[in-house]
Amino acid sequence: MTASIWVVHCVDGPGTAALRQELRPQHSRRLREGGLVRPLLYGPLTADGTEDAVGSLIVVEAPDRETVERHFAADPFRTGGVWERVRIDRFSPSERSPLRMEVAAPQDR
Repeated sequence: MTASIWVVHCVDGPGTAALRQELRPQHSRRLREGGLVRPLLYGPLTADGTEDAVGSLIVVEAPDRETVERHFAADPFRTGGVWERVRIDRFSPSERSPLRMEVAAPQDR
């Protein structure tokens, strides 16, 4: 099975800044230990003009949508109530994009 690139757009619920800080170590550990979900790029979304997190943007490689959905449904930010909304979309990089994201063959992982 060929892996695809997926974009996970997460929006924090109101008043969850302290909870985000508390759960960040577990969330970060889960990202690093992705298993079938391999993180390619991730970081917080921030409010304009501040460093205050308002969500997360995570780009991953995974075999299918169900795998990505299961993985992020169990993320500490989701189970702990930080993320209010999570949207997952398959992503196909343009051949003209200045930044290329190559998807590894399963045997290369």
